[in-house]
Amino acid sequence: MKFITGVNYWPKNKGLAMWRDFDIREIAGDMEAIAKLGMNAVRLFLRWSDFQPEPDRIDRTMMDRFEQVLEAAHKAKIGVIPTFFCGHMSGENWDVPWRGGRDPYTDPEMLRAQALQVRHFAMAYRGDPRIICWDLANEQDVFVKPRDRHSGWLWNRLLASELKMNDPDHPVTLGTHISSLWEDCGFWPEDLAESLDFLCMHAYPLYSDACPERMDGVRSTYFVPFCAALTRALGRGADVLFEEFGATSQMCAEDVIERYYTTSLYALLAEGVTGAMGWCYGDFSVGDELPYETTPYEVGFGLVDREGCPKGAGRAMAEFCKALDCAGGGVMHKAEVGAAIVVQRRYYENYDPDVTPAQNFRVLFNSYIMARRSGLNPEIVTFDDDLARFEVLFVPSVPRRGAINTSDWRRLTKFVEDGGTLYLSYNGVALEGMGDVFGIDVRYPTNEGEGTLLRLCRPEAVDTMLPIVNRTGRRMVIDPAGAMALWTRDDGSFAVVAAKFGRGTAVFCDFPLELSISYEPNIYQRGAYEEVYKDVVSLSEWQEPAWTDSPDVGATVLQSNTGDLLVLVNFSHELRNVDVWWPGSTTVEVVTRKDELECDSDGRFRFPLPSNEGVILRQR
Repeated sequence: MKFITGVNYWPKNKGLAMWRDFDIREIAGDMEAIAKLGMNAVRLFLRWSDFQPEPDRIDRTMMDRFEQVLEAAHKAKIGVIPTFFCGHMSGENWDVPWRGGRDPYTDPEMLRAQALQVRHFAMAYRGDPRIICWDLANEQDVFVKPRDRHSGWLWNRLLASELKMNDPDHPVTLGTHISSLWEDCGFWPEDLAESLDFLCMHAYPLYSDACPERMDGVRSTYFVPFCAALTRALGRGADVLFEEFGATSQMCAEDVIERYYTTSLYALLAEGVTGAMGWCYGDFSVGDELPYETTPYEVGFGLVDREGCPKGAGRAMAEFCKALDCAGGGVMHKAEVGAAIVVQRRYYENYDPDVTPAQNFRVLFNSYIMARRSGLNPEIVTFDDDLARFEVLFVPSVPRRGAINTSDWRRLTKFVEDGGTLYLSYNGVALEGMGDVFGIDVRYPTNEGEGTLLRLCRPEAVDTMLPIVNRTGRRMVIDPAGAMALWTRDDGSFAVVAAKFGRGTAVFCDFPLELSISYEPNIYQRGAYEEVYKDVVSLSEWQEPAWTDSPDVGATVLQSNTGDLLVLVNFSHELRNVDVWWPGSTTVEVVTRKDELECDSDGRFRFPLPSNEGVILRQR
C-alpha cells in the first residue's frame, strides 16, 4: 500500500468560494505545484450549500466543476479525497439554509438528504481510480455535536453503508477532530471503526494546553504521533490516516514550522500510519473574506506562500517525500513491539466526574513521551487487546474506579506471573491482592495536598534528582514487604518499588506521576524523568531492535517491501550527535545518499542529527 503524502486544498485566491467563483486554471496550476513538491494526494471539500442547495437536488454545475478538478488532479498524477458535508471549516460553520435547526444525525429528512448526496457521488464515480477514498465530513462535531454517541454511530453507519452499497471499490473514512480524543463529542473511534475502512485524525499542538512548550519542543513534536497511536487504540486497532496537522506563520517562524513538520512526518512514518496530510496548500490572499476575516491566523498555514513559493512546511514535505520515495514509498510497520501503554477501561465515561477524557489524554500522552524517551517504541492498547504478546506493560495514573475491572487485574496478575514486567502508578486505585503482586504492605491512602513538591532520587545515588509537583496530592502510603526501592523521596520514604512475582516483575509508583508532569512546562528539559521508565525496562527481558544513547533521538525499525529500515528522529530543537545500535548491521546508509557508515561488532555507529531532523537508514 502506498503511503499517502498530501495536503488539504482550497485555492489561495478563492478560499471557500472555490466552487462558486470557479477558476480551473488556478486549480490546475496548483495541482501541478503539489505534484512537484512530491505529494500524491489532495483532500477536497464539497461545500454542502454549493453542492446541495435544496434537500432533494444536487447542483449539476457543481458536479461538472468537480469533474474538472478531478481531471486536473489526475493529469498531475494526484489522487483525490473528496469530503462531504463541510459544515465546519477554519473556525466558522457553513450550514445549508434548508436545515432549519434540525438534527443532521437523527432527523429522518436530514438523513435522507445526506444519503442522497453520497449516493449521487458514489454512483457517478463508482470505482473511479482518480479517487483515493470518500471522506464523510470535516470535523463534524464542531459543526453540530451529536446528542450522544449512538446518534453519531447511526449517522456514520447510514452514510458509510450508502456509499459502500453504491461504490464498493472505494474506502470510506471520516475527518475526525482531536476533540474526539479529549471529550465525549459523540464520535467514539470504536464506533466509527465499525463502519469505516480506516480512521482519520486532525491534531494541532498550537491549540492544545497539553503542549505548553515551543512548537519544535518535546511535547509538541510527540503530539501528532501520539494522537495517531491513541486513535488506533481507541479504534480497536484500525488503520489511521493523519489527515490534518500543521502550524501558521502568523504564530511561528518558518524555520520553527519546518522543524516541527519534519519531526512530525518522520514520527508518523515510524508510528505506522497510512499517510500524512498537511494543513493546508497555500497562504490565502482573501483574508478579508470569511472564514479568514474572523480567524486571521488561518491565512498563514500554507505549505507555499501567496506566490506559490515553498515555505518551511513545503520544504519539509518535499524532503520527506523524496526520502520516502527512496525507501520504496510504501506504508511501513514496526518490526517488533515489546512494550505497551494500556488505556483505562472507561476512557470516556468514568464514574468519577474528575476523571475526564481530557485527563486520560494527558496521562497517556506523558506516559507515551516517557516511554519513547526511555528508548521504547510502545503501542497504545486497550484491555480488550491481547496483552500477553508484550514483555512490558505500563498502566499509568490509575484512578480508584472505572479504570481497571477485576477481570482486567487478574489478567495483569497472570501477565506478571508468566514473566512479564508491569508498571502501575497510583491515582486512587485499589485492587485485591495488589500488595502481594507489588511486594508491599498497603498502609493507607492520603492526600498530601494538591501541588505538594516531591523530590525523587535513586536510593544510593545523588546524581539523579527529580523534582515533581504532585498534581492531585494523592498518595498510597506503603511499607516494603519484599519489594526493593527504585526511587525514594528526599525524606527516604519509598516512592517507586519493584518486586518479583511469579516469573515476572511488578513496579508500583505511589502517586500519579504521569498526570503530575503533564502540567509542568519544559519538564523534560529540566530533568531525566524517563529514567523511571528506563528502570522498569531494565527489569524486563525486552530489548528494542535498535536504540540510541540520547532520550531525544528515537530509533524505530520498520518493515517495508524493500526490507527492514531504521528511522531516526531527533525530537529536540538542538543538534544531537548520537551513538546508534542496530544489531546485525555491518554498514548502513542514508536512503537519500550513497555514502556508507561502518558499524562495530555490536552494530553501533555514530550519527549526527540536526535539530528536529528525521532520516531513514538501510543496512548494506
